[in-house]
Amino acid sequence: MALTTISYLKLLKQAKNGTLAILVIFISITVQAQPVDTLPGHDSIVSLSHQYETLNKDFVISSLKDGFRTVQKPLRWQKKDWLKFSAVMGTVGATMLFDKKIKSLALHHQNSFSNSVAGIAEPIGSHYGLFVFPLVYATGLASGNKHIQSIGLRGSKAMAISSAICLASKNIIRRSRPDASETPFNYALPFSKYQYSSTPSAHTSIAFTMATVLAQEFPHEKWLAPVAYSVASLTAISRIYHNRHWASDVVLGAALGYFTTKAVYAIERKKHRKR
Repeated sequence: MALTTISYLKLLKQAKNGTLAILVIFISITVQAQPVDTLPGHDSIVSLSHQYETLNKDFVISSLKDGFRTVQKPLRWQKKDWLKFSAVMGTVGATMLFDKKIKSLALHHQNSFSNSVAGIAEPIGSHYGLFVFPLVYATGLASGNKHIQSIGLRGSKAMAISSAICLASKNIIRRSRPDASETPFNYALPFSKYQYSSTPSAHTSIAFTMATVLAQEFPHEKWLAPVAYSVASLTAISRIYHNRHWASDVVLGAALGYFTTKAVYAIERKKHRKR
């Protein structure tokens, strides 16, 4: 554990304070959280608190299969799933109508306080966020805690799958960023013009993936999900605030991170239910 503490201190010197503050808080939660066998009021839900994962060949193969299952899941959607999808896309479409207005409001209502908040929240969704769960896994290894190791592995899997889908979406939906275009309807052909990479927001997808993993791993901590999603929302807003994304970009990024992670965990629980 001493080595892990030293690693944290080194990372604190290298990374932005906002990201590392959230990272350290997250790790503290995982270290202190007590495994729960059952979820109050949700007997049908399979608890993952004692479902331990091991980083080996089987886990890697299983993760790849879970990724394909997640991508193929729309082929098995029921009516309620299509209604959810329609609601999300309708929200994205409606937001697009106000993208230009929201951009103007964000640029013309900035001050030192909002600058500070945005500066803290934004790095949570940066590439530093991709290393949160691997570091959680390393913490579990250092402490010999299989529960923490499993959270790190499941979180890393969810992050990898959602990030892959986000990257693929960016390459297909070639939309110009607001700091490079006056109109939100400036698009390029799929797989062309790499600088057209506005949709969806990767920062937002990463932040909401992290928040959803927390909510899935600790459903008994009622305060955790609201706090996690509030922080993720601040990350999303910071991207609009810094003129790096249109509002509709972050709506789609949030939906991608949330629903992809929920799908990954649904697959995970289904597998453990069969065991």
